[in-house]
Amino acid sequence: MISYAEALSRAKANRTDWNERERIAKAIITWVDSEYEYELEIENEGMDDTEFTDWVEKNAEAFAKEDAVENETAFDEVYRIDYETETIDDDAEFEEDYEAWAEFEWECQNDR
Repeated sequence: MISYAEALSRAKANRTDWNERERIAKAIITWVDSEYEYELEIENEGMDDTEFTDWVEKNAEAFAKEDAVENETAFDEVYRIDYETETIDDDAEFEEDYEAWAEFEWECQNDR
């Protein structure tokens, strides 16, 4: 079995952008009624960037109309859609993958 430190070292050696990649964390849909602007935040729960932006843009009006009902106002139009990004934590992803791999190895060695 390879140690955690050695596996991490190898993983970092194979990637030049360790902890530098970003992903879309959420979309902020700004919509308006006759008097005000409203912001609706939609969290990205595991979709890749392209899939998430396509989904948000396709459904933005429906989300805004639903929000208008909740705010007891009338929806006029979607004004804009902004996206916020976050840095991908490669260390956390690696740790999860390593733990899963180590558990699998242990299971295999113990005939489970």
